[in-house]
Amino acid sequence: MKSVLSTVLLALSFAASAEAGAFASTANSDYKDNATSRGMAADGEFNNKRIAEIQERTRGDNSEAFEGERPIDGGTAQKVVLAATTTTGIRLTSPDEVGNQQQRVALSTSTGRQNEAGGACPECPEMIPIPGHKFAIGKYTVTFKEWDACVAAGGCGGYQPPDNGWGRGTRPVINVSWDDAQAYIQWISEKTGKAYRLPTKDEWEIAAQAGSTTDYYWGNDVGRNNANCDGCGSEWDNRRTAPVGSFKPNAFGIYDMMGNVWQWTDTCWQGNCAKRMFFGGSWNHRPQDMRAITRNWFDTNKRMRYLGFRLAMTLP
Repeated sequence: MKSVLSTVLLALSFAASAEAGAFASTANSDYKDNATSRGMAADGEFNNKRIAEIQERTRGDNSEAFEGERPIDGGTAQKVVLAATTTTGIRLTSPDEVGNQQQRVALSTSTGRQNEAGGACPECPEMIPIPGHKFAIGKYTVTFKEWDACVAAGGCGGYQPPDNGWGRGTRPVINVSWDDAQAYIQWISEKTGKAYRLPTKDEWEIAAQAGSTTDYYWGNDVGRNNANCDGCGSEWDNRRTAPVGSFKPNAFGIYDMMGNVWQWTDTCWQGNCAKRMFFGGSWNHRPQDMRAITRNWFDTNKRMRYLGFRLAMTLP
């Protein structure tokens, strides 16, 4: 009897130990997820739980998922400091800066709608100058309509990316690689006489946050119908892309900086320019992935159904 009791106690002890170990593992994984969201995880540390979730969610995308998720520069996430912070988390500008911002906003339409000679340029994507910085960024991500115009004119290598049956027109172009984006940039630059490019990771973050200090440019709570993601409360959630401009813009007047499609940038991954970074979350990824501190990378030839791009240009 004593032997049987000892065996039972040993089994219970082992089960409790295993359960505690599993809880510790889960807690550690959750901690790493939270640490990553605060930009505190060590450089090179993968969040295995998060990667597994993403792999499961993107199983149908060429049988591949993200290669990893890491904090910016392996350390503290950078925030844009324009001036004093209000209780709502939106940063205010000085009177001089307000004047500069108003001037830049007034110029925003002409920045995107005139060619180099000052004439009308309907093909030019509308660009938004960023206050306090010498660059402008696309008001919207590049659309299928814009891409198809490139193909019709003999550009973009004649590549017609599939739209997954969701429609083309004003939906963001998807299934385009970083290399494909360069082909479009070459065509639109030659056609308009403007030097377009992809934004850097720092430019993308500045434009996305739009002076805010919150997780999302509209606040810390994802809320409902502020973006298109898996859990954003929109009609397109986890189903398909939404037409560009379907949600409210950020404080700079830029649309869809978070959600709908991930966006390529020009920044190499840790000095390896065969891999480029992308940001912003997408229609089939969770709200946490839309935060500006969440970033991933792919090889430059990777095409995915949740990946598009937006243009940038340097201002004088």
